[in-house]
Amino acid sequence: MSPSEEKMYDLIDRLNQLWETGFHILPPLIVVKSQELSRIISSFPDAISNEIRDAHVILRKKDDIIQDAKMKAERIIADAENERHRFLNESSLNKAVEERAREIREQVIEECEAIKMKAFNEAESARLAAQEEAIKIKEGAQKYAQEVLNKLEGDLKQLYQVVMNGQQYLQDMQYQNSQPQQMQNTRKD
Repeated sequence: MSPSEEKMYDLIDRLNQLWETGFHILPPLIVVKSQELSRIISSFPDAISNEIRDAHVILRKKDDIIQDAKMKAERIIADAENERHRFLNESSLNKAVEERAREIREQVIEECEAIKMKAFNEAESARLAAQEEAIKIKEGAQKYAQEVLNKLEGDLKQLYQVVMNGQQYLQDMQYQNSQPQQMQNTRKD
């Protein structure tokens, strides 16, 4: 599990803990600390940006691998060139050495190109995988945040309805209490 995934799961655990430790007003309603909820929700983008940072590290490693392959190729070519010069000084092996040096140079160039292509493909695959993972984590975080906000909205609507019902009840009680007095005032007249 990557550090970003661990951070995402930690944030989800913190949300669950906030949910569990919240003040339960009515069975579906819970009051939670808004600052803590805000801190948790604002931490989601940081967790996602770690995946993007990891992708950049992979890309830098790709560049290092390619640079290393180029240096090895240059060293091998230089060695082959030196060997060719040494053999050229020996007249009887002149043609054979030149041919061998050319073959070695071509082989080295092919191997270097293969190493370079392999490194590039691996780095590109890793970058794409990291990018896909970052998108999935971001989408999951957004979906989870939306669900939490929707739940919170529903809870607030229910709480609002409870308040409205309480106000209506108090108005009804006031009206009922005023009715007997009006009837007594009417009888006295």
